[in-house]
Amino acid sequence: MIALGAAACSGSKSDDKPNAAGSSSSAGSSTAPGTSTSASSSGPEEKLPDLTAAQVVTAFSGKGYTCTTDEAYQTCVQGVTSIQVLIGTQPRPPVLSLQASGVAAEATTKLSDFAPQALELAHVNPRGQIADWLKQQQGKASGQTTAGDWTVEFSTEVDSDQPGAILTLTDKLCKADCGAE
Repeated sequence: MIALGAAACSGSKSDDKPNAAGSSSSAGSSTAPGTSTSASSSGPEEKLPDLTAAQVVTAFSGKGYTCTTDEAYQTCVQGVTSIQVLIGTQPRPPVLSLQASGVAAEATTKLSDFAPQALELAHVNPRGQIADWLKQQQGKASGQTTAGDWTVEFSTEVDSDQPGAILTLTDKLCKADCGAE
C-alpha cells in the first residue's frame, strides 16, 4: 500500500540535466546525445518509450528484484529499496512509488541513489529532472513538483512501523483507473 504524506509545494524546478543512470553499462560509448551517464553532461537525455505496468515489473525482475502482487500493486524489492507499480491496462503505469526504508535522512539518501536506475528501468521521462529534484529534497519532510506528464511527490514516514522515504509519480494523462480502489 502506498503511504502518501501531506505534500508541501516546494515550487522548485530543476533544469533538464541528465543524471547519473546508476549502474548503466553504457560506459565506453561515444558522446551520443542522451546516452551519457555523467551528471556533468549538458545534452538532453534520451526519451524512452512508455512501458506497461507488466513490462516495468519484468524489467525490475530481470535486475534481480523479487516481485510480488499485493492487491492493486506489484511490488519489486531488493534490499531496503522497492518500487510499487499500479497494475492496469494503461499504456504506462498510472502510479509508480519508489521507496527506501530506514531513518528519514538515510532513507532519503538511499532513495536518491536508487531513483536514477529505477526511473530508467521504468522508462520515466524526464527521469534526470526528477532525480535531480529528489536530491534537492534531502533534509525535507515532503515536497511536490511536476515533471513532464508526471506529478511527483516526496514524503518521509517517521512515526510508523515502516519508516522511510517515498517518491510517488502519478501520470497526469491518466483518465480512468488511475488509482487503487
